Amino acid sequence: MNNRQRKKLQAKMKFNLPNVPHFTATERWNLFHTFSVYIAAGLRIFLSYEIFGVPTEIAEKYDKEEPDKNFKPDKKFFDDLQDEIEKMIEEKNKIPEFDLHKEISPEMKEWRGILMKMLWAFEEIRDDYPNSPYDKWHMRQIFSLLKNRKMPIEFGEADEFGLCEVKLNGDEPPQEILDAEEKYREKIQEGLELFTKHFFSLWD
Repeated sequence: MNNRQRKKLQAKMKFNLPNVPHFTATERWNLFHTFSVYIAAGLRIFLSYEIFGVPTEIAEKYDKEEPDKNFKPDKKFFDDLQDEIEKMIEEKNKIPEFDLHKEISPEMKEWRGILMKMLWAFEEIRDDYPNSPYDKWHMRQIFSLLKNRKMPIEFGEADEFGLCEVKLNGDEPPQEILDAEEKYREKIQEGLELFTKHFFSLWD
């Protein structure tokens, strides 16, 4: 691609910015689910490699070493720092995969636990809430009705607008199912809030 073609493409992309990247009508209609697919995949990849940094607030909980107030950086300090930065940049392209059997620091253990909560929440959304206590109970109700040759759903007569009343057959969900569903949703919400809180820490 020559410069002229590249500039033409860039101008076209800029003009069509609302449509870049392109989302299908279904993806736009169900955008939270579409995002959950990408975010869950990103978090799982992020967790599969060795992570070198943790959010400051977590690091401070475990950092008991007092800073040296008399410390004055000299030329050697900055030269060593420059060498470490160059080495880190060079090694960034070959980050090792995370070893499940490797001993990690308490702060890294806490950080990875937080990331796992985020991942769990987005994967539940992505997979249409497979562990929902209410959904599991409701499906058991449907199969039980079908087994006994009863319709799970009944439709009333249509009104003048073509709308009809829908009645779900079967029992009402017991309170323990409703309580379990509430806790399940709270756990998902916790993962989403942790993602928001630590969004800018997803860089290492």
